[in-house]
Amino acid sequence: QFVEADLAVFLEEVLREAQPIAREYQVKIYFERPKEPSLRVLIDPQKLSTAISNLIDNAIKYNVPNGEVVLTVERVPDQPYFKVSIRDTGVGIPPEAKDKLFSKFFRGENVFKFSTQGTGLGLYIAKNIIRRHGGRIWAESELNRGSTFFFTLPTDQSLIPSKDIVYEE
Repeated sequence: QFVEADLAVFLEEVLREAQPIAREYQVKIYFERPKEPSLRVLIDPQKLSTAISNLIDNAIKYNVPNGEVVLTVERVPDQPYFKVSIRDTGVGIPPEAKDKLFSKFFRGENVFKFSTQGTGLGLYIAKNIIRRHGGRIWAESELNRGSTFFFTLPTDQSLIPSKDIVYEE
């Protein structure tokens, strides 16, 4: 159920909802607002909120005490997309785990000491929601230094796939 929304306002609300868990984990959250006054996109607010909340929750839970999470959004130069990044100062992702990161039921070996809860579905779900919005998702990481998750969302609604498209694993 896609509706038009201002992406910056939407992201601020998702971050506001993450504040209690950030306080619990002693992690600071920052939003680097874009310079543009309005970032209009077509989104399914409920689904996209789920995807972004998964990314932010991971950035908080797999962080260090007094760590930080920084969310940024910017227009991709010469392309019809906005790029959102969620950077943390956490444990990072082992190089051998990066290829499996968005797979169903995958959890990195280095995260078990932090939280034994979790199904390994959060990133898989986030990937599918982002793809359904016409975007893509990826991550960069340095072990023990942190990770940055990126995703794009189209500014042109013709780039949003029809419901009939089924993605392969």
